[in-house]
Amino acid sequence: MEIVEYEGSLQWVGNLHCPSCQQDNIGWRSSGMSEAFPHFYCSQCSNVYLNREAQELVYYGATPELLAQIATTLPACPCGGHFTPTAGPKCRWCHHEIPLVRNPVQHLQNPNMVLLNGACLIRDKGESYQVRIIN
Repeated sequence: MEIVEYEGSLQWVGNLHCPSCQQDNIGWRSSGMSEAFPHFYCSQCSNVYLNREAQELVYYGATPELLAQIATTLPACPCGGHFTPTAGPKCRWCHHEIPLVRNPVQHLQNPNMVLLNGACLIRDKGESYQVRIIN
């Protein structure tokens, strides 16, 4: 799998604070212009699944019915977990879930995908890659 490196000083690289252990987790955040939706986090790790095929379904509106329909098609993650509409990325230090997905229906149209350092972006269309933040 390709590794994509981002300089830690870039504007779209920042920290997610863990509410459990209070540690900061460095990661890359896609811009709103990237249309990186819908995306789903793994139930066990911080990998993200980008479902471009479902984008047409939610582009002009997201509903609980669409969420339920898409949820049945989400694959297993390479780590052994499963991509799910309610999961968020996991803290590197304590593995606690960082609550980025507060409303799964609204999240269907969220273009701001967060990939923590070391996480993989798994795509339904296109090549997957792993993110590495460098200083």
